[in-house]
Amino acid sequence: MKKTKNPLHFYHSLSLLKKFLLAPALGLVLVFPFYIFAFFSMKEIKNSVQEFNSELNPLQETAYNNILLLEKIANDVNSAVTAKEVEWIDSAKVHAQHIRENLDTFSKSNYEKDAQDALVALNIYCKTIKNVSQKIIENGNNYTNIEEDTQRAIANYNTLDASLKNLKFKIKQEIATSVNSLYENTNFLLLHGNFIFFAWFFLSTLIVFVVYRDIRYKINTIVADSREIAKGDVDFQKRLCIVSYDELGQIIKSINIFINKLHKNHEELSAAKKELENLYITDRLTGVYNRVKLDEIIDKELKRRERYGTLCSIILIDIDYFKLVNDTHGHLVGDSILKEFAAILKENIRDTDYVGRWGGEEFMIISPQTDQSGALSLAQHLRANVEEFLFTTVGKKTASFGVATCTEQDDIQSLIDNADKALYRAKESGRNQVICYNNL
Repeated sequence: MKKTKNPLHFYHSLSLLKKFLLAPALGLVLVFPFYIFAFFSMKEIKNSVQEFNSELNPLQETAYNNILLLEKIANDVNSAVTAKEVEWIDSAKVHAQHIRENLDTFSKSNYEKDAQDALVALNIYCKTIKNVSQKIIENGNNYTNIEEDTQRAIANYNTLDASLKNLKFKIKQEIATSVNSLYENTNFLLLHGNFIFFAWFFLSTLIVFVVYRDIRYKINTIVADSREIAKGDVDFQKRLCIVSYDELGQIIKSINIFINKLHKNHEELSAAKKELENLYITDRLTGVYNRVKLDEIIDKELKRRERYGTLCSIILIDIDYFKLVNDTHGHLVGDSILKEFAAILKENIRDTDYVGRWGGEEFMIISPQTDQSGALSLAQHLRANVEEFLFTTVGKKTASFGVATCTEQDDIQSLIDNADKALYRAKESGRNQVICYNNL
């Protein structure tokens, strides 16, 4: 099944000429949603008017009516008390029932809770006014607690009156909000409807401008990257990530192919250079640094000592009686011993130390920022590990260690000579031991 092209893909697939011809037509199409919005806005205005006429207006009239009925209840109660006729209170009951019925109309509306609060206040007021008025009619105006009962009746009346007025206020507020919304929506359509043509013209112009900027950006990018390639300043991790299938897209594709070929050649050259560098500084048999690299490291550490005053120690190591191994077992076994010995040193030095083959069966360890005590400790650790190791074919072997720590007067040659003298003393003293030059 053929995959449907999205609008962006469709845009990128057009030629440069078609992109500019597409802009006015596309701008016209994009104005169409405004007409849809206007249609639904008018429909919303119509629904709002119907809601006002069918719901809010009747609720407002009912809220006003409740306030009038409350005044009638108060007047009827006052008349009953004045005439001392209990039966006249029944008229107030009728008005109260009308208020209850009116409050029921607020159920399932936004004012249901306010109506319930007003209903509770109404029941409390009716109960209180009934009891107080009957006491006054039966006992006269001078019975005990008449002032307290009267104050309570007035307070209940005020509470009920406030609840009904609050309900009326909220309805009035919603009506005002609805009217304002209707006014704003209508005003929006009336004011902006006349600018549809100008919106279309502006949108079309904007699209043309965007297309122009897009094309100019692509051309400028192609020109800039082409200049970098011409100068030789190529970022091989960079590609022209510009999506375009027009004439510019073909140019971009060709440039990326060219960069890929350059990248491949560069990687091959870099790999060959790295391999040559490794061959230059690495001992091929043991895989550790060779003498060239060790000299470079020592020179670097001595320069750091001159500038920062840091310490540096070297350990010169010789495998004891190694010539006997070659004479007895042959050079292949000797090479195997050298590999295993180098592996022991690499596994037991610190991350900051350097190990290399100095020549023949001699190895060197360079310990930056390490004093004599630290170097002696490391050498003793290595000596013990060598002594415990079981070498292929020959079994146990030992090694002698000469330690030297640089001083302010030392250069490369003097430092190495000191370590060599210490190593010579270790071998002369019976081998398998660590000797420090400062202890000679």
